[in-house]
Amino acid sequence: MRLILSIIAIILWLVLGYFIKPCFDTRFNCGDDDSKAIIDEKKDDSASNIVSSARKVVGPLLFNWNKAEAITGDGWDARRQALLNGLKDGEKLEITGLYRADEVKPANFENLGVARASEIAKLFKPPLTDDRINLRGKLVNAAEGEKTNLFKSAEFRNLKNTNSIKEIDDRTLIYFPFNSTNKLKDAEVEAYLDDVADRVKKSGERVRLTGHTDSMSSNESNKRLGQRRANIVKQYLVSKGVNSSKIIAESKGETQPADGPYVDNKKSAANRRTELQIIK
Repeated sequence: MRLILSIIAIILWLVLGYFIKPCFDTRFNCGDDDSKAIIDEKKDDSASNIVSSARKVVGPLLFNWNKAEAITGDGWDARRQALLNGLKDGEKLEITGLYRADEVKPANFENLGVARASEIAKLFKPPLTDDRINLRGKLVNAAEGEKTNLFKSAEFRNLKNTNSIKEIDDRTLIYFPFNSTNKLKDAEVEAYLDDVADRVKKSGERVRLTGHTDSMSSNESNKRLGQRRANIVKQYLVSKGVNSSKIIAESKGETQPADGPYVDNKKSAANRRTELQIIK
């Protein structure tokens, strides 16, 4: 009898053990949802972190809202060296600092963009000196998140700066020898105008040419001389396929000296020039 009872007990233990599993194995849900909640919470947190990091701007040169100081990051040394290596003899590095309308204007600068450009310039000295650097500020629209996150706020460009050609801001100065009016006679200027012609033919942009002179002759004579100099550049561009209707050629004569109205303009090489602007 005892043997029969023992066999029945063993059978009952095995049957109940199969259907009733203890909560020692974490692979099974034992009636509550805590483990699932924890897993979901971790997933949500991970996704949040991914979104947050995606909003962060990364780059070699960044700025804070209302601040002029440049923040250098990974890749700045390589970026700086590439800009220096790309700067040819007779060229200047133009640094344009970008600023937004809502940002505060610094006391000692025209705008925050110029202040930022000035701070960036310090990162290039040495080897560059002030005469190899041109500073600009440029107003741009603010993007979402810039007030609370780092953002990019600089542009770079190489400017020609030779005895024949000088690029400044949004225009190019093309210099003429004393009393020259007939043709360019300058391979460097012609090569530069070849590039201008190729650009405007593709883009449909227009060109404004303004002739200037020194004050050696009368105002009327200089007005005509300035017009002839503007026309020389126009004729060259037309010869390279630019539609003449896309070119505006005018003269200011001696009325707008390069060094300002109070400087002696006689025989001034800086004023024997045609200014070229590419306009929309």
